[in-house]
Amino acid sequence: MELEQSFTLRHSLDDRKLRTKRRLSSPKFFAKVTWVDTLSQLAGLVPLNQISVPEPVYEEADVDEAEEEEEESQAFGVALDKLVANDDNTVASMLPKPLLECISFIRREGLDTEGLFRRSPPSTSLRAAKESYNRGQPVDLEALGGVHVAAVLLKLFYRELPFAVFSSYAIVRGLPLANTTKTNDDSQAVAEQMDTVRARYVKEEVLGSLSKEYRRILCFTFALLSVVAQRESVNKMTAYNLAIVWAPNLARSADPVEDVAMCASGPGAATVGSVVQIMVQSFGSVFMDEIAEITAAAPDSQQQDDAANRVLDAIDQSGTSPTE
Repeated sequence: MELEQSFTLRHSLDDRKLRTKRRLSSPKFFAKVTWVDTLSQLAGLVPLNQISVPEPVYEEADVDEAEEEEEESQAFGVALDKLVANDDNTVASMLPKPLLECISFIRREGLDTEGLFRRSPPSTSLRAAKESYNRGQPVDLEALGGVHVAAVLLKLFYRELPFAVFSSYAIVRGLPLANTTKTNDDSQAVAEQMDTVRARYVKEEVLGSLSKEYRRILCFTFALLSVVAQRESVNKMTAYNLAIVWAPNLARSADPVEDVAMCASGPGAATVGSVVQIMVQSFGSVFMDEIAEITAAAPDSQQQDDAANRVLDAIDQSGTSPTE
């Protein structure tokens, strides 16, 4: 079988070594070799997910290319205000590319996947996807591992934000606590009333303390999580389960021990975990303002399913989500 094209990553090869390789190869073979100096150049010629790149090569490339990469090409570990446009109401300007593509992909391919957001994909696939986004290269989520790669990329994006969604817990600690003890026949009505009070607190106090950029990306993300929770009978991911796996990616303060404690969830806890659970369960009411902005029409907060799907529809209707 005749070789059509060969790509060789050249790292610190001097001319003498290059001449030696030329002597050891036939002129016909050598003419078909394309030399590249960086993984970015290689990614421009062939998708990295189609070849096996050893982990040490990725690590060396990170060092060699750090000074060459422009900040605007980075997608992970960058301040959110560098990735979105606050004065533009288009979906593409509100959502960084990894969030936009991963949310759209999971909605299309993964809502019924059991253990969604719990399972970890191969580290090499996750690394390849992340590096491709950071280099501004197209990312084939299906080829790289599918739903679980997309799910972990979503969590990773939040975890690597320089400024965590929750870096101080003073406002979170003010979350009203529900009475979990049933004392009379009116307990159900009281519980529902308390759920409304807690949702209002999250909307007005917790979200109200965040910037517009953060509220927008959270709205899109929790629209997806809300729809995932509605399929809990199939995917086994209840609002509580989603809170447990998502809270650690949103909470990061100067005290790691406190961070762990704040990831608990439940009606009797004033924690980030409880806030996450409320945002999933009461998406329509908590994100009412953001939903109205994104969909250009105020939804009925009681229509939970409709509110979440209308936000997700905005991604598909924007024409910027990956095609099927």
